[in-house]
Amino acid sequence: MKALGIYVTLILFMFCYGLQKHPDIQELLTKFLKNKKISWKHTKSNLKSSKLVNMKVDILSSYEVIGGIETKKDKKCVDCSEILRNNPSRRNKDGVYEIYPAKSMKTYAFCDMTTNGGGWTVIQNRMDNSTDFYRLWKEYKAGFGSPSQNYWIGNELIHLLTKHKPQRLRVELQRFSGEKGYAEYSSFAVGNEASKYKLNVSGFKGNIGDSLTFHNGMKFSAPDQDNDEGGGSCSQHNHGAWWYKNCHNSNLNGKYMGTARNDHKSNSWLKWKNTFESLKRTRMMIRPANL
Repeated sequence: MKALGIYVTLILFMFCYGLQKHPDIQELLTKFLKNKKISWKHTKSNLKSSKLVNMKVDILSSYEVIGGIETKKDKKCVDCSEILRNNPSRRNKDGVYEIYPAKSMKTYAFCDMTTNGGGWTVIQNRMDNSTDFYRLWKEYKAGFGSPSQNYWIGNELIHLLTKHKPQRLRVELQRFSGEKGYAEYSSFAVGNEASKYKLNVSGFKGNIGDSLTFHNGMKFSAPDQDNDEGGGSCSQHNHGAWWYKNCHNSNLNGKYMGTARNDHKSNSWLKWKNTFESLKRTRMMIRPANL
């Protein structure tokens, strides 16, 4: 909060001979404002007595204080893990937070501050069919949806979040029957756009089978940009955008069916039940591997 142009009037009673500025005014202002980063200047003095020689006078002085009163601001955090590290009181408080994956690049992400100690930045979330995930390359690059509902954080942001520190990926799934499961990968990174957001993933553990290592080393594909190893467009054929090979073992950005169906176009994870069963909930989230 800025406090520019503050006018402080101090009535000081002291003995003076002639016109004298108060030598201790800076110290008085500092104590008054409780802020040491204050600049000041003397502007005028009004004397109540017309006789200045060898007389006790009361001096009323006005001072213009130029500066700002600083308030503590939250540090700009790269991701959810940094928010939690800087402010441990956020633990167990899941929600949408402001993050800065790059300097001066503000965005909002859903932070899971609970699971396994918290600090997870959610990069994908699907909970119903209210958001269409069959989108073009530029939309997957920039991201879309709402962090509190269905969203893809954006390939460019995933690259920025994974390029400096080794990241861990956690995939959480739920079937329409209510059954839940997870997969974790100890190493996860996505390249820049020049690499077509190439996927690097390894180190699986979990209870739903490994359906992502199959896609390791693949470029990202969207309906309008085919970067898979198949003869046709896996993206178009499977109604999604993903790191398709020829074509997939996982398709979490595939079509949301709204009910359990065995369909290769669906948002599915093949190795869980060895079918392309459509899923009710999917979530992907990352945090530094050393946490």
